Amino acid sequence: MTTPVLTFSSFTPGTLMGRSETLLDAAAFQRWFELFPEDEQGPVMPAGMVAVVTMRAYSEVLTPRPPGNVHGAQRFEIERLPLLGDRLVTEFRCVDKKLRGERKWVTFESTTTGSAGERFFAGRMAILWAA
Repeated sequence: MTTPVLTFSSFTPGTLMGRSETLLDAAAFQRWFELFPEDEQGPVMPAGMVAVVTMRAYSEVLTPRPPGNVHGAQRFEIERLPLLGDRLVTEFRCVDKKLRGERKWVTFESTTTGSAGERFFAGRMAILWAA
């Protein structure tokens, strides 16, 4: 059975869209340090990886997406960075949707916590939804 593509009408502000879990393991750090060796500073996750964790979770939770979506804006607030070995849980919530002319904008909030519930970082992104 095929899951229907998420459309603008699929979203209700205030709705939890889902969650994604990932282990912040040595392989993830190694891949990052191959690209950014200057970030290698111990067991603390580099701040640049916040976007990687969030966008991987977005790709897992908000699927299937229609082709042609446009990532309009994104911002993050970091409370603290996780450590190597932490298990991260990222939740996505639809917080707003608006028609601006014929354009369909959907705003999501993400919150990333540890397995014990401690809050690491949060974000907000606006997507021009294609369908």
